[in-house]
Amino acid sequence: MTDFLDALARVPDLLAQHLLLAMSALVLGIILSLPLAVWSARVPAVGRIVLGFASLVQTIPSLALLALFYPILLSLSALVGGGIPALGFLPSLLALTLYALLPILRNGVTGLAGIDPAVIEAADGVGMTAWQKLRLVETPLVAPVLMAGIRTAAVWTIGAATLSTTVGQPSLGDMIFAGLQTQNWALVLAGCTAAAGLALAVDALLGVIERGIARRKRLGAWIAFGALAL
Repeated sequence: MTDFLDALARVPDLLAQHLLLAMSALVLGIILSLPLAVWSARVPAVGRIVLGFASLVQTIPSLALLALFYPILLSLSALVGGGIPALGFLPSLLALTLYALLPILRNGVTGLAGIDPAVIEAADGVGMTAWQKLRLVETPLVAPVLMAGIRTAAVWTIGAATLSTTVGQPSLGDMIFAGLQTQNWALVLAGCTAAAGLALAVDALLGVIERGIARRKRLGAWIAFGALAL
C-alpha cells in the first residue's frame, strides 16, 4: 500500500503533461477534420481518399507510427538547417493527431450525408447561401453525431498517449514502462489507473457537452467545456 501511495505522488506532474499532449492532439485533429468532413461530404471522391487515408493510419500500430516520425522529422530538420525536434512533444503530437482523425471524420461525413434532403431544399428555398446553410442548418443537425466521434477520438488519444514515453515525451506511460522494467507493479497500477481515470473523466465531460448540444442546453455544454479547458 505504501508503494502504491508513493507511486500516486508521481501522478500529478505526469498527468498534466499527458493531458496537455492528448488535448493538443485532439484539438488539432478537430481543426483538421471539420473542413475535411465538409469537403468529403460535398465531393464523394475526396471522401473516399480522405477516409481511406484515415482508415489506413488506424492500421498502423501506435508505437510504429510514433517511431516513423523520428526519421521524417530528422530528415526535415536537416533540410531546413536544423531546429525541428525529432523526439519529444512534436512527433507525439503529430502521431496522435493522425489517430484522432478517423472517428471525427467518419461521424462528420456520416452526419452530413444523413441530413434529410428536404431540409436542405427548404434552406435553399429561403435563399440561404452555402455558408449560412452550413452554419445555421447543417452544423446544429450534425453536432450530436460529430460529438460522438470526438468522444471516441478523445479516449483513443488519451490511451495512445501513454506510448509517447518511447519517443521522449513525458506522460503517464513513464510510470507504466518504468514499472514494467523494474517489476514495480505499484507504478504500473498507478499509471494505468490514472490514464483510465483521465479517459473516463474527459469522456464524461464531452458527454455533457454532447447532451447539452442535443437538448439545446447551452449553459451545461459551456460549463463542461470550461471544465475541460481548465
